[in-house]
Amino acid sequence: MASKRILDIMQSESCPKACDISPLPLQAGDSALECTDLHFSYHDGKEAVAGVSFAIRPGEAVALCGPNGSGKTTLLKLLSGLLLPQSGRIALGGMELNARTAKQAFRTIGFLFQDSQDQLFCNDVFEDVAFGLTNLGMDEAEIRDQVTLALQLTEAEDLRDRPIHHLSGGEMKRVALAGLIAMRSPILVLDEPTAGLDPAAAAHLVDLAQHLHRDHGYALLVVSHEMDLIPKLADRVLVLREGALIADGSTRKILTDVPLLEMARLKPPEITKYFFEQARKAGKVPDWLPLSVEEALKA
Repeated sequence: MASKRILDIMQSESCPKACDISPLPLQAGDSALECTDLHFSYHDGKEAVAGVSFAIRPGEAVALCGPNGSGKTTLLKLLSGLLLPQSGRIALGGMELNARTAKQAFRTIGFLFQDSQDQLFCNDVFEDVAFGLTNLGMDEAEIRDQVTLALQLTEAEDLRDRPIHHLSGGEMKRVALAGLIAMRSPILVLDEPTAGLDPAAAAHLVDLAQHLHRDHGYALLVVSHEMDLIPKLADRVLVLREGALIADGSTRKILTDVPLLEMARLKPPEITKYFFEQARKAGKVPDWLPLSVEEALKA
């Protein structure tokens, strides 16, 4: 039976799912994430990140798109502190990210890796989800309550005592996300979040990410090649090409700019591409394009 604290959390009136997993607060007036003129080159001398600047406001949902080799992976390593920029500045909630502060970054930003095997390393699920909280020296009862809530939200309660190496790929992703939820980091970076998931598991993850963003104010940075996924999770899109940021705008503006996406070697959502091609065949310039089948049916 759930503890009284868990019942109180799950009965929160501020959330349609009746839970209280609000992110840790950021300082008033600070961007959740801010990058200023970032540069990074590998040993071959080619710039992998070339003067990238952008900011994400608290509670904003942003997608980062670009073809292979565009610099997305290097940028994520810079944001996580695994690499340090050769010039430029990264700030997380107003705190500059550098060699001294990199170990504190996880309190502000949490990463869901494309391959969850890269971030699960404890013996069993409960230990892994609790790992960050344990390192903070949190009270055992509070750890138990926050881990239980995180596992409930990710529908991974039945995995609580399962050894990590006995999990499927989809189960690993749910457990990895539970670890981020337990930490309540106000910025969540989701790297190809639905990769390797079956349709039902992908739909659940999208629903949970929407819930964290819309109902609890988490900022999201979603990295994905799956352009049909972007309108479901992001209000704004950044486009990288050859290390440079070539576009930054609303999801509708960017994903309906088919020539821009073609130039960046990205495919628009399938329904958007279909309507664009129909207009092109008719010799017309479309004044509106749908981002989803639902939008097309309504129109």
